[in-house]
Amino acid sequence: MSRMSLGRIIRTERRLKGMTQSQVAALLGISRQTLINAEQDKVAVPFQTMARLQKILGISLDQIAIALAPSESWKWWPEIPLHSGPVVAAIVGEQVIVSPIQATLTQDVSNGWWDSDSGQIHWYNQEDISHQIFAAGCDPYLPWLVRAFHEHQSPFRLIPFSMASERAVNSLRQGVVHLAGSHLYNPLEHVYNQIAQEGERWLYIGYLDWEEGRIYRPENRLNESEKWALREPGSEALALFYRHSLANSADSYVIRHFLTHCDLVSFVQSSGIQGVSIGSLAHLQGLSFEPWATEHFEWITHPDNIQQSWLKAFMGVLEHSSLFRQLSALPHQNCSHWARIRKD
Repeated sequence: MSRMSLGRIIRTERRLKGMTQSQVAALLGISRQTLINAEQDKVAVPFQTMARLQKILGISLDQIAIALAPSESWKWWPEIPLHSGPVVAAIVGEQVIVSPIQATLTQDVSNGWWDSDSGQIHWYNQEDISHQIFAAGCDPYLPWLVRAFHEHQSPFRLIPFSMASERAVNSLRQGVVHLAGSHLYNPLEHVYNQIAQEGERWLYIGYLDWEEGRIYRPENRLNESEKWALREPGSEALALFYRHSLANSADSYVIRHFLTHCDLVSFVQSSGIQGVSIGSLAHLQGLSFEPWATEHFEWITHPDNIQQSWLKAFMGVLEHSSLFRQLSALPHQNCSHWARIRKD
């Protein structure tokens, strides 16, 4: 049996409830003609409208999910999972972006279950999707920022993804995250976060200036080993290593890559192999630190988001939570540009 279209589901459930098109349209805050077009499958129904329809007409979340093909209702990021499992989602622009929970740094939040056999998502916590913020970057204190949202009792929840600045900025360009954390370095201009390409404009939110450089166990101060623990290709930490070590034949080094600063620092602490990471994080793990550069890390988003409620919530957490005091208390970094907004 062919599946029923979303428009037909809306029309059928509306009639079963004995409601007119004008009544439903008024409750949705849209025109009657827009509802007519939706019932005739002439227009795409935004996710926010689908969530309200679910309440007004009693349409089940699974009923909506089955009515829509994945390409019509959501977009996978970073990639579609091969196996069934929990997923988390957010509305970025007008698109629902869905990610397997394993791709995030927050393992205790999920909005549905992906059934790889049927190719459907069974939503069980769909309302929260409109109150979730996808943020990607290499900030090792992302879990602290997530906790600040909770402590500040923000109506929004931050869903963090750990990745290098270049990949985070590209994800922002693709429209799959709300915020990208970056400390991309322009070696020609000797400045950070000069990332706008032709026709682009970005909004930058001040965050941390941190020192990054060599980390090692105190007893290995004079270690000249050729083995290094570094971030993944495309990361600014790896780029800093090559800029700093170019005169020392960096290509001869044996390198082990890590996806996060926290994993890298833990490895250096347990193995004794030196690495490149952030001084404040090394301090927390009792490691010694040799600064190579002071890097400017900012959160970046599109200027059109300046009036969005999620961005106001993000700024509210930065300005009114205890996160500023916690990060300011750590050595090898400062928050002098904290929560300042600039545009390119």
